[in-house]
Amino acid sequence: MDTLDKKILEMLKINARESFANIGKEVGLSAPAIGKRVRQMEEEGIIEGYALKVNHEKLGIETKAYITLVIHQESKGSNDTQKQIRAMEEVQSCDRITGDDCLCILGYFRNNKHLIAFLEKIAAYGASKTSIILEA
Repeated sequence: MDTLDKKILEMLKINARESFANIGKEVGLSAPAIGKRVRQMEEEGIIEGYALKVNHEKLGIETKAYITLVIHQESKGSNDTQKQIRAMEEVQSCDRITGDDCLCILGYFRNNKHLIAFLEKIAAYGASKTSIILEA
């Protein structure tokens, strides 16, 4: 991976739908040359995919929160808890973490009542701490 590939990646991070022609103008290569480099980075696993950025407020999401969870002792050895939580519609990500907590959950909620209902639902798995995101 050279300097041009890094520049291409930076431009795709900003806008994954940027045309190869526009990227080529910026880095001094033709659109087909950019396409070849992008395909090569995809094949090598450097580019794993492309993501969609959504305005959640326009979808009625008012509350976003990070929730850490200390899983009950009887469930600690099981990945089932993480899988079950990850499958919940409010959960955007659910990661196993080090430290006193076991999981870190990023959740999107219609409002605070919805968040409270979610917290009551996951209370069956363990003790949670919640930090509401004020600004992203």
